[in-house]
This record gives sequence, C-alpha cells and structure tokens, in this order.
Amino acid sequence: MKERISTDTTAERLSGSLERVTFHNEDSGFCVLRVKVSGQRELVTVTGCAASITPGEHLECTGSWHNDRTHGMQ
Repeated sequence: MKERISTDTTAERLSGSLERVTFHNEDSGFCVLRVKVSGQRELVTVTGCAASITPGEHLECTGSWHNDRTHGMQ
C-alpha cells in the first residue's frame, strides 16, 4: 500500500484480512479496501495503491489516518 501524505509524521502499522475491495482502478492501482483487523469490531477502510488485490489476502499496511469529510476515517 502506498502511504498517504499527512501533516502527522507518525506512521502506524495495521495488519488484517482483506474482506472487500470497494474500488480498484486498474490503470493507476488506486484502491479502497475494507479490512478485518484483530481487536476492531468494524471493518477498517484502507486506501492506497496495489497492482492486484484479492479478498482473503493478508495485508500489512503502514501509513497515517485521514478523516475524509465524505467517507470518514481511513
């Protein structure tokens, strides 16, 4: 996953199972994913870039949180 630029320089690690690919642009690789993370009740939204991605894969992500006005915490 590609990190999103943020004013917060503290990167967090997140790992979990990919439950759903909400959006994937094959040309740019940009994707919006829903991930099941241990210790979280709800699925977590992850955005970034990936050449190909399939539900059921285990993900290891590094980045920062962003609260999008329309789509919420990502």
